[in-house]
Amino acid sequence: MMRRIVCTAAVLLLSGCLLESVGRVNRNDKPYGAQWVKEGVTKEEWLADWIKCGGAANGNFAYEGQGQSNKEYFEGLNAHTTQMNMCMRNLGYIHLNQCDARCL
Repeated sequence: MMRRIVCTAAVLLLSGCLLESVGRVNRNDKPYGAQWVKEGVTKEEWLADWIKCGGAANGNFAYEGQGQSNKEYFEGLNAHTTQMNMCMRNLGYIHLNQCDARCL
């Protein structure tokens, strides 16, 4: 009985230490595209520009790479990311590393 109590206490103590080492979880509920901001643009205009540049209608990143090798997938993903970044910049948007009040 005493062994069971000691083991239970050890597990509880260790689990607390492990969880503390993980750190704070980023609970940013904004989609990736929301980090692209432009002064005076409405949410509808932003979404239209985002889709025109290759983003998904939900504001997230859209890249389909099923059936490819890892190398092909990541080369395509990098090319798509570069194309989207250039497109959004060409439309006058700036990219924030973290969302603030300007994110839509």
